[in-house]
Amino acid sequence: MSLVAEISFAQVAGGGWVSEDAASIRANAANPELRPHPPDAPHSLVIGIKGQISKNTVKKLSQSILQEREDPIPAGLIVLLDSPGGDGMAAMQLGQLLRQANAHVVVTGECSSACIFVLAGGVVRVAPSYSVGIHRGRITMSDANAKIIKEVDVRANPAAKAALQHFEREAPLFFEAMGMSPELFPLMQSHQLKGVFRLSASEISKMGLSGFDSHYLDRRVAVYQQRGNPFPADHEELKKRTMRVASRCSGFEKQHSEFIRCYRETLQNPFVN
Repeated sequence: MSLVAEISFAQVAGGGWVSEDAASIRANAANPELRPHPPDAPHSLVIGIKGQISKNTVKKLSQSILQEREDPIPAGLIVLLDSPGGDGMAAMQLGQLLRQANAHVVVTGECSSACIFVLAGGVVRVAPSYSVGIHRGRITMSDANAKIIKEVDVRANPAAKAALQHFEREAPLFFEAMGMSPELFPLMQSHQLKGVFRLSASEISKMGLSGFDSHYLDRRVAVYQQRGNPFPADHEELKKRTMRVASRCSGFEKQHSEFIRCYRETLQNPFVN
């Protein structure tokens, strides 16, 4: 369904800001003396996705997110989501790439329709109450920038019907692979009206759209135990502190260095709200 309206990148090391736009990143690469950290220092890559999701989104982001990188505290790759949806198949592909890259995915605005496939791909998923919107799969006609022109009536269009059936076969398999609740796809399919049905915090958690991949959680707890205080030392404390990130840090969506600082502070301080 669409090209991302806005994508921003930043690399942060040791809590220091490097850049928030591609031109600055290229300038820093060409002039190492501008970097506030050694070239081999662990760093966090922050990617902000705002707008519709399309195959162009996957193409634009795949090279960056698949580069091998360390996974420092708070994360090696953080994806900030504010999207009304887009191309469901492209979103599944992007979700798979994010899972391979151990991405921490945080909803900073909304995550509706196809966006939930991107959210599901995170090994860490954080979404505030009612930020996630779902509905039954639909086939639409879009322009080159994936702006929806109209919804297609699959009853009168065999090709559209086949495309919808393909999507409906793939979506539950994707959710299963990502460790989502088996109730998520039937819940999507039950909402056939125009617009989206927004999930409460308990529904988001129950469906698996917030939380941790279990294997990744085990590995991260071991990392934090090695670091000692003030970082979390058990599974429940790490999950509890991490789930506060969206409410505490979403205001820094466009200030990636500040988002990293806020994320670290949220993990370090057990008393923050």
